Amino acid sequence: MQNYTWLLNHTEDYIENHLDQKITLADVAGNIHMSEYHFHRLFHKHSKETLYQFVTRIKLERSAIFLRVRKDVSITDIALRYGYNDATSYNRAFRRHFGISPTAFRKAQDMPSNRDSDHL
Repeated sequence: MQNYTWLLNHTEDYIENHLDQKITLADVAGNIHMSEYHFHRLFHKHSKETLYQFVTRIKLERSAIFLRVRKDVSITDIALRYGYNDATSYNRAFRRHFGISPTAFRKAQDMPSNRDSDHL
C-alpha cells in the first residue's frame, strides 16, 4: 500500500503544480515514469476516481477556496487560473460539481450564517 500512497501523493503534487494547465493522463503517468495504462489502472483502483474526475475535482475545490478568499479577482481570471479556457466552461463545471454557480457561491459567503446569530 505504501507504493500506492506514493503514487497518489506524487499525482496530487503534480496536479497542484499544474492547476493552470490542461493535465493529461500522459503528463501524469510520464511524470512518475509509468505507462498510461498501468498508471490509470492503479490510480483508479486506489483513488476510486478516474484521473479526469480527480483533476476536475481538485481544480474546482481549489478554485472555490480562491473564490472565497479573493473577492477582488474576477471569476474569469479564476477560471483561467485553474486551467479553464473561459468563464462559461468554468461556470458549467462549477455548477455541475457544487450545484451552484461561482457567482452565487461567492455571494453566499458574504451572508451571515444562522450560527452567527445564535447566542449561548
